[in-house]
Amino acid sequence: MDRVTFKINGVKHSVGHEVSSTTTLLDYIRKVAELRGTKYMCKEAGCGACIVSYSRPSDDAAFGRHIVQGVNSCMVSITSCQDWEITTIEGIGNRLKGYHPLQVTLAKDNGTQCGYCSPGWVMAMYSLLKTKPRTMLEIEKDLSSNICRCTGYRPIMDAFKKFGTDAPPNVMIDIEDLKICEKTNKISKCNRPTNSKLDKEWYLVSKDEVPNKIIQIELHDHRLWYRVELLIDIFNIFMEQGTNSYMLINGNTGKGVVPLLEYPRLLIDISCVWELQGYYIDQNLVVGAGTTLTKVMEIFDKVSEDEYFAYLRVLNEHLELVAHIPVKNIGTLAGNLMVKHHHPEFQSDIFLLLSTVGAELTILQGPGLMEVVPMHQFLQTDMTGKVLLNVLFPPLNSQYKIWTDKIMPRAQNSHAYVNCGFLYKLDRKNKEVFECRIAYGGLSPTFTRAVRTESYIVGRELFTNETLQGALEVLSKELDLFVVPMPPNPSVEYRKQLSLALFYKGLLALAPKHKVNSYYASGAIKLHESRGLSRGQQDFETDPTTYPVNQPIPKLEGVLQCAGEAKYSEDVPTLPGEVYACFVLTTVPLGKIVKIDPSKALERPGVIAFYSAADIPGLNSFTPVDEKYITLFKLNEEVLCNGDVKYYNQPLGIVVAETERLAQIASKLVHVTYTDVKKPVIDIKEAKKIPSRNTLTLNIPPTRVGPNVQRVITGEKTVYSQYHFCMETLVCVSHPTEEGIRAYSSTQWIDSVQNMTSQSLKMDMSKIDVIIRRLGGAYGLKITRATQQAVACNLVVYKLNRPCRFIQSMRTNMRAVGKRLPNSTDFEVGVNDQGVIQYINFSIYADNGYIYNENFTYYGMDAYYNCYDRGPWNYTSYNTVTDTASNTWCRSPGTLENVVATEMILEQIAYELGLDPLNVRLANLDRARSSAVQEMTDIIIERSNYRERRESVEKFNKENRWKKRGLRFTFLRWSPVGNQYYDVNLCVYHEDGTVCISHGGVEMGQGINTKAAQICAYYFKIPIEKIQVKPNDTVITPNCFTTGGSLTTQNTGIGVQKCCEQILLRLAPLRARMGDVSWEVLVRAAFTADIDLQAHAIVNALDTENIDVYGVTLSEVEIDVLTGEHEIKRVDLMEDTGRSTNPDIDIGQIEGAFIMGVGYWTCEEMVYDPPTGEVLTDRTWEYHVPQARDIPQDFRVSFRKGSYSTPRLFGAKVVGEPATCMGVGIALALREAITAARTDSGISSRIWYEIDGPYTVEKIYLNCATKKEQFKFY
Repeated sequence: MDRVTFKINGVKHSVGHEVSSTTTLLDYIRKVAELRGTKYMCKEAGCGACIVSYSRPSDDAAFGRHIVQGVNSCMVSITSCQDWEITTIEGIGNRLKGYHPLQVTLAKDNGTQCGYCSPGWVMAMYSLLKTKPRTMLEIEKDLSSNICRCTGYRPIMDAFKKFGTDAPPNVMIDIEDLKICEKTNKISKCNRPTNSKLDKEWYLVSKDEVPNKIIQIELHDHRLWYRVELLIDIFNIFMEQGTNSYMLINGNTGKGVVPLLEYPRLLIDISCVWELQGYYIDQNLVVGAGTTLTKVMEIFDKVSEDEYFAYLRVLNEHLELVAHIPVKNIGTLAGNLMVKHHHPEFQSDIFLLLSTVGAELTILQGPGLMEVVPMHQFLQTDMTGKVLLNVLFPPLNSQYKIWTDKIMPRAQNSHAYVNCGFLYKLDRKNKEVFECRIAYGGLSPTFTRAVRTESYIVGRELFTNETLQGALEVLSKELDLFVVPMPPNPSVEYRKQLSLALFYKGLLALAPKHKVNSYYASGAIKLHESRGLSRGQQDFETDPTTYPVNQPIPKLEGVLQCAGEAKYSEDVPTLPGEVYACFVLTTVPLGKIVKIDPSKALERPGVIAFYSAADIPGLNSFTPVDEKYITLFKLNEEVLCNGDVKYYNQPLGIVVAETERLAQIASKLVHVTYTDVKKPVIDIKEAKKIPSRNTLTLNIPPTRVGPNVQRVITGEKTVYSQYHFCMETLVCVSHPTEEGIRAYSSTQWIDSVQNMTSQSLKMDMSKIDVIIRRLGGAYGLKITRATQQAVACNLVVYKLNRPCRFIQSMRTNMRAVGKRLPNSTDFEVGVNDQGVIQYINFSIYADNGYIYNENFTYYGMDAYYNCYDRGPWNYTSYNTVTDTASNTWCRSPGTLENVVATEMILEQIAYELGLDPLNVRLANLDRARSSAVQEMTDIIIERSNYRERRESVEKFNKENRWKKRGLRFTFLRWSPVGNQYYDVNLCVYHEDGTVCISHGGVEMGQGINTKAAQICAYYFKIPIEKIQVKPNDTVITPNCFTTGGSLTTQNTGIGVQKCCEQILLRLAPLRARMGDVSWEVLVRAAFTADIDLQAHAIVNALDTENIDVYGVTLSEVEIDVLTGEHEIKRVDLMEDTGRSTNPDIDIGQIEGAFIMGVGYWTCEEMVYDPPTGEVLTDRTWEYHVPQARDIPQDFRVSFRKGSYSTPRLFGAKVVGEPATCMGVGIALALREAITAARTDSGISSRIWYEIDGPYTVEKIYLNCATKKEQFKFY
């Protein structure tokens, strides 16, 4: 039997019949090779966590040199890896052979927080450097493959830009030793002389010199896998095996567009078919359809030097926005086109570009049987048993003008909402149109060309207002016929209006400059392309006399994280007999379960069991209802649906199978019968009008009412959900032990997992051990939602007495699990003529999902008035239920929703009165409690040149019709709420004086371990290197509260202080006798004297130190009125951190929190299906968090100087969550820019218009209220 052979980190591996068609390179690396440094999250090439480097002979031949590139290992079938040489994070640097400069630099620059994404970032950058040298700007652009939810990207970019060819000298590494070897084009330590006799020129062999070998494997799941090298072999296999169920595989990146659970029966790997690759020029440029997009771009770059193919430069610019580099490294022209062929709704940029330039496709129907078809005919062609051979690009002379664009929810790495391409052949005077092609994508599955508009334009002078308006009228009517709803993509109205605007934008870009009035000229600029190199600035003071407290140092585990050596819950090695579990989800929104039939699932070989609520021996709940937590939890929430369906995709059962993928497949085979199915209520704005869905929670009446009411303003402010987007998904690995169960759960609250497992399984808590080393991000999701999955995992172990691994996919997370709770606020405010609030009735409705349980109101009851005068506020809060998943804690829960509603109300007051919003804010400021805000505002006004920039923004808006800017302040007072219970243990070892600490908190990127070590080192006057912080478990630190609320780091520090004080008190008499001896000598003497060198402390309500945090942010943005896109030009953010324990860590916390808030207000939009409540944005393909090119171009973060909290806290304040609230400043600035555009459309700036967050490209564009009649050249 044939086998596929490859190398990982230089070690030879092979696979054959034992693997399945669904086994990916990622699966093999982690589960077979047990190299767990490579991570994952989305498994669709959308996050970058799984990136590794590879080289393969086919790429070497295609590029004419040895090529090492990055690839998403989740995309690659393991059987596609023949002759690959794969390098994982372990292979480039580790503790044994030393760390790579990239790993060290990223750690030193604090480019890692939770650390889960760090190996993927390192490997992405490593692969870029292996390919070719890059400038700093190119590095920023080329890292769109990766996502980080923690850091806000700035420190990652700063670290990696040090490797740019135009970077300042790098003090971290000897950059002279890091250079490109001339023949291998690999970046490495290149010590051999350049005139070495080993230098050889590349010798390109012909296909006749290469022996043809077909690899054939019958896979474990009974699929047939072939690897071929000649086209004739494909058709021979078709003849032998038939074409009723087959798939041609090259890069296999299509499953990132359309999820694929199971493969067809016949699989043919064509990645090494040379006849499908490369290019040549006859009259046309002929490019092999199997050529990777990376190679296509290189071909375009080279061939565009020919004047007849100069237009390929435009195509290359567009291709920069297609996917990202690791996908383009293996994705091919044919692969992309075939996805479009099978799924016409796919917004294929490749299809669009080929349609725009009039390219044609050569289709091979059989050996020697070719057919050339135009693009529009391709979609109607039956491709069964056929092969895309090549693409023919026509020569186009200088009379052809081409322009393309792609509008996405963020700057990079997203499919288009609408993409377009325009080609005009003009006469020699650039006037009359001889030929025209107008192509669109994203409007409907069938509409690709605006042929009626093309006909109208031909024969007319192009760059006149008359032709423009006539064409727009024809195009508008044409679009009316074809644009259809395509949820979760934006509305028909937006996509149609955007298409008209893009048509106009393209003409502005192509028109001679003298034809366009300067007032309209900015419309031609592509906003994201105009963005330059980003920069950051951090400003804080430190006091060396208190070091290592207040010392800016990297996280202790930073290098381990960047090297993939830091372990997470799912990195526990596989045990014999291990099984995988997966939830079965309901497929109705509301109703009753009549019958659950798992028989079809259980018939599948390898499926082991199915469990429902009836199989839970104890309490069917995962929420710890306890008197101690009464302010947080009120009710039990089901682990599995008990029969009454509460929301669409509620977990109702658990499928157990031998593999993860088989469990996922089997979960879809469980048949459930429902009755009494009803339509859900999913929108808070609808639910708050239904009395039975609302519970009055709290009313805080005003303490006074002002007498000078000159204006009464009313309104409604609504914000919706946000997915936490942890890079480490919910996961639990549980093992049976001699006394019970050991669980490795990705939880913020190990006591909750232990407690609810005990209650659900009727098992003593003492028989259940829960262990957590660290989390790959959490943001509140893993406080209680991780417990649901952990209880389910432990149920499987209890039932089968076998190890179980429960990995919850991103899609299940987004569908079955709650998110940030939506809120809707109704208000009526009376103000004087200066905007000072005289009275305000403020009613906020919190969408809890299907059950009011987790008490978010508790966290908002002192936040509703923010930093403003509390006296006139009449505050009422309601808890509302909708038919959606139970919403849960999300970074700054309760506080954020109240603060942003108040900030929006202050903004509305300013607009309606025609006042400066900054003055309105300052006029309402509570100067007794929040005087720091005035001080911080004054500093930012001076440092940021606010007055000059204010004038500049207004001048810019007057001079530019199609670009507008906004500049806005936002204020913040953030007050920690509650108290927490933690154990802290500290041990000093007698021989060397080293120290270990264990505590009840969970490290998840906030630097809790590093700060604990800093405090310990300060007290003991020892180097931090002598201190270790150990993993957390329910044996060492039992009964502890959850890690959350930004207080855990602070309280753990208090516990460490208590322990240190105990030890020092015991050592004091000995120190007095021995004098000034070293710590090591003192400790050894203490051991000899039988002095206890272990200390224990508890932190509880008596240690509460809740200190107000203040923040001021000034945000400047620019929008493209014609598209709805925006850029954040600059942010000046000042936060009152007190005297920071570790400024480097706290800067990272603030930047990361702010960018998470930015995402909430801009590109992160949850979309539900109204009739069912089904989540439609359940993947990285549809849900978009910010990336590195979405952060402020100029990001300046500073700490308030001279601030100090209390001695017990070393003067520090909490930092993890407050800055999330200040993300609303981006929305306020966007609103100013939108209002400037509305003013140009004749709408008064004093007319308020509601925009429910987030401010997406759709909402920005539509609220600009632009009409096509306003589109002009002059």
